[in-house]
Amino acid sequence: MEISTLVTAEDIDLAPVFGQLDDETKSGVLDELRRAEATLATLQEELTLTGETLTLQRYPSGQAEVITTLKGAEGKLTFEAGLRPRNFFSEHPWQPGHAPRPMMTDAWDVDGYVRVMVRRLVGSHKYTIQETPEEIEEQRYDSAVGAAAALAEVCDRLAELARRLDAQGES
Repeated sequence: MEISTLVTAEDIDLAPVFGQLDDETKSGVLDELRRAEATLATLQEELTLTGETLTLQRYPSGQAEVITTLKGAEGKLTFEAGLRPRNFFSEHPWQPGHAPRPMMTDAWDVDGYVRVMVRRLVGSHKYTIQETPEEIEEQRYDSAVGAAAALAEVCDRLAELARRLDAQGES
């Protein structure tokens, strides 16, 4: 079972994603994560989006990440952003019954997406498919604070995009 903790929690344990941090680095990471969360919370309220703003997720596989998934337009529009240790995705998937995979906390990957569910004619039938009209390509960071700041920037970009899409929908 996954464990989800809001980044605003006072007792949040960053170690599963960032490893052991000195107090100054931990403070910098928390400042950036909370800046990202504040951006997402404001956006969620403004556009009446559903979902979690920014959480630290831990999975039975040992994988851990900081993610957001906000949905709008009755689930047809999804905004996602994430920060993961560099080996979150591996060539050898974890299998139940095996020991949890340790996360390598010397580099982190940050990315973001907007996904839209649309009806498209494929051949002679209409299908609902998922498209990704906007993608913020994955970037790797070797600084915990730099990775958290990059996630905050991705959240800022997604918020701008969400507001633009909302304004277009109202026009």
